[in-house]
Amino acid sequence: MARLHGKVAGCAPAPLPRNSRRTAFLQLRLDRGVEGSDRWRSGAGMIRNQTRVRHLHRVGIARRELLQVGFLGALGICMGEGVAARAPSTGGGRAKRVILVWMPGGPPHMHLWDPKPDSPTECKGSARPIPTSAPGVSLGHWLPKTARLAHRFALVRTLTMNKEDENHIPGHQLCLGGIDQRPATFKSFATRNDWPSIGSFISALRPNTNGLPTAIHLPLRIRYLGAPVPGESAGWLGSRYDPWILEGDPNDPNFRVPDLQPMAGFTVERLEQRQRLLAAVDGYRRDLDRQLDARQLSDEQQKAFRLITAPETHRAFDLAQEPTPLRERYGRTKWGQSLLLARRLAEAGVTFVQVNIGGLNAWDFHRREDYFLERMMPPFDQAFSAFLTDLDERGMLADTLVLCLTEMGRNPVLGKSVTGAAVNAADPDGRNHWQFCWSGVFAGAGVRGGTVVGESDEWAGYPDSEAYYPSDVAATVYSTLGIDPRSEVHDLQGRPMVINQGEPIRALF
Repeated sequence: MARLHGKVAGCAPAPLPRNSRRTAFLQLRLDRGVEGSDRWRSGAGMIRNQTRVRHLHRVGIARRELLQVGFLGALGICMGEGVAARAPSTGGGRAKRVILVWMPGGPPHMHLWDPKPDSPTECKGSARPIPTSAPGVSLGHWLPKTARLAHRFALVRTLTMNKEDENHIPGHQLCLGGIDQRPATFKSFATRNDWPSIGSFISALRPNTNGLPTAIHLPLRIRYLGAPVPGESAGWLGSRYDPWILEGDPNDPNFRVPDLQPMAGFTVERLEQRQRLLAAVDGYRRDLDRQLDARQLSDEQQKAFRLITAPETHRAFDLAQEPTPLRERYGRTKWGQSLLLARRLAEAGVTFVQVNIGGLNAWDFHRREDYFLERMMPPFDQAFSAFLTDLDERGMLADTLVLCLTEMGRNPVLGKSVTGAAVNAADPDGRNHWQFCWSGVFAGAGVRGGTVVGESDEWAGYPDSEAYYPSDVAATVYSTLGIDPRSEVHDLQGRPMVINQGEPIRALF
């Protein structure tokens, strides 16, 4: 066990020597055929590639403490919410804001960001590489518009995670929280025991002072069976630091932000009257001072009041102010207008914006890979390329870190569903989950455009160079904002917790 700042943390297993992993992989290549393909598809004989030992947090809250928090939450009162204990600056942050384009479900990385033209047909499927504006860098043929902007972004082709976390819900908790192993209290639905999201840590350590939320997710909350999944809340930091989640279609002509719209007949004057009444009622709460932070309640009330009444807030969400040609360039789709709204929010001063490109399984192609790619990639390519171009033309790429990520990759070999049973003859082009290797896109805030960090093997199945974990991605975000990845915060019980154990991906800069 490793001890970190006085707290016991779990350790990731020690990595196998690189030559052992490579030898095993080459043997699978030699055995390719029916048996070899089956071993690839099922995962049998696969060697876990971990390049270094990780020191990981284990998050635990006693049942009594959970009931205590839950009871107060039912009263609409936040007890002892987590606060920043230490937020030293790294001194090297170039980003004022971060925009995360999140593609839930795990799109096939060999079709998008890491094409392998020399791999067997059973691996590459219909994927074809196309040249880009960056010399020597190819993308999949589904990204013709984005390929023209490759000189503006970098690719990391060796993202990875532990095998036991290869499903969507733990993948969301890890990748959106910046950790490498699910907490001991992990559940399939969001709770106050969850590891906080990246945006929540930013809200705790670098809160906005402009009246706007520090972190906003849009245009939907990611759910499983109707319940929010871990990764989009502040978890044990407390509701004060939850991202503000906007659900709606910005492409709808009637789109509006419900939380910014007072009820019919509810004027600003009435809102001010209620605020004065609430202040009077607060006078009767003095006996709770030993349990509640009254000043915090007042701060949150003031923030909510400013959010509803401030004209600049309404302007930030008003897409009607954008020229029609620009809206058309993004594409009149939910994804396109969501990315345009993300740009407006970042421009207005929101520090962290996450754009969810679909729900939990949106890019989870166990079957009919080409069918879904043909329908989903054109609007994504249009929206993402317009988004990068717009940021660049406005000069925002200089101080905006842009990421396009997902929670996993896809199996290098076609033909197996998640259950391990072969796909039927009508739907031969599906891929299973794959946590060993996938790709991510990084742009802006000093990222060296046109570069590729990390190299995968001949089938895009394993890293052939250093692998990067979710904690490394989060450390990159924090350090680019000038936040020390080893900053401490306090959980709901007042315990100090280090926010991250990764290392920034320095090869990007």
